[in-house]
Amino acid sequence: MPELPEVESVVRALSASSPSLIGCRIEEGVIYGNNVIFGCSKDEFLHRLRHAYFNSVTRHGKYLFFELDTADNRKERSFYLVIHLRMTGRLSLVSSSEIKAQHTRLSLLLDKDLILRFDDPRTFGRAWLVDDLSIVTKSLGPDALTVTAAKFKARYAFYKRQLKPLLLDQSFVAGIGNIYADEILFRAGLHPLTNSSDLESEEVQSLYDSVHSVLEEAVEAKGANIDGVFKAGSFAVKVYGRGGEQCFVCGSTIVRIRVGQRGTHFCPVCQHRGD
Repeated sequence: MPELPEVESVVRALSASSPSLIGCRIEEGVIYGNNVIFGCSKDEFLHRLRHAYFNSVTRHGKYLFFELDTADNRKERSFYLVIHLRMTGRLSLVSSSEIKAQHTRLSLLLDKDLILRFDDPRTFGRAWLVDDLSIVTKSLGPDALTVTAAKFKARYAFYKRQLKPLLLDQSFVAGIGNIYADEILFRAGLHPLTNSSDLESEEVQSLYDSVHSVLEEAVEAKGANIDGVFKAGSFAVKVYGRGGEQCFVCGSTIVRIRVGQRGTHFCPVCQHRGD
């Protein structure tokens, strides 16, 4: 499932690579299927996007935000295309000569002979239009990659729950999913079932440091290639998906359990239980 590092790699690929999406104009759109557009009808969605320009590409947590200007480029009329990739969504900027893929759900035909294509084999991805990003972000905590230590600790103090579900809670910090929650806890040396209220101050600092170091390394590696979804990703997981294999640090067997209905991986020796 694409998490913060994978989504950040999409932002960079679309905005900083050549060709760039920034400045491209949408000539028309094509929607395939009935479960990708939310919040308005297909006709309204396509009508509003027609002839709009891409002004910027950003993200918050796992959400992608495309700022769009209308044809007259009046800034006060900007609006946003929001996309959540969910489990298997992929966004790519391709040549207009490239044929539709088997799992393409949305294509935006651009000038400059380009197409912004949203492919999603599992069909869980979503796209919608908003005038105000707070509609999307109001339920989210600060971005996990950019949250400061002070804000992280202040928010942490209000919670009393197991560490793994806490990291997955997007209202706490946004962007961490199952893969990186396991990797963060392993690096911090913390057991996923430890209650957050049982950590000492230095352990909370270690958790914050691990959030940042793991996510920053994963961003630089363009994410993790899990199940072939992000083929360019080269982040090497240490525990996620390695149940029954040896720990790279101590040689113990990696354990897989279920926490909050999510598969969870940890080293029973390197990650102590704090309660």
